[in-house]
Amino acid sequence: MRYPTASEVELGLKGVAAELGEQSSAPFRVGMLPVNGGKPPLYTVVILAAEREPLRQKLGQVLNRSFSLGVSSFALKANEAQVILEYGKRT
Repeated sequence: MRYPTASEVELGLKGVAAELGEQSSAPFRVGMLPVNGGKPPLYTVVILAAEREPLRQKLGQVLNRSFSLGVSSFALKANEAQVILEYGKRT
């Protein structure tokens, strides 16, 4: 199975940020962590945008999960990364 690259996920997250009016050129930084045993990778995400709370709320809606108040970094599972990409195609 082909998993999204870190740059594809970053581009998808950038689309979510643009939907909220975020103007920065790089509102997120995404890295990909390979997992041993043939398991899907994890994606590390750092929110670089100044206004983080609206981004956390929107991502919580898109991913159907909550984020702790003040969190600026988190991990995405491969299926969540795919949800971000699919969301970007709909908008």
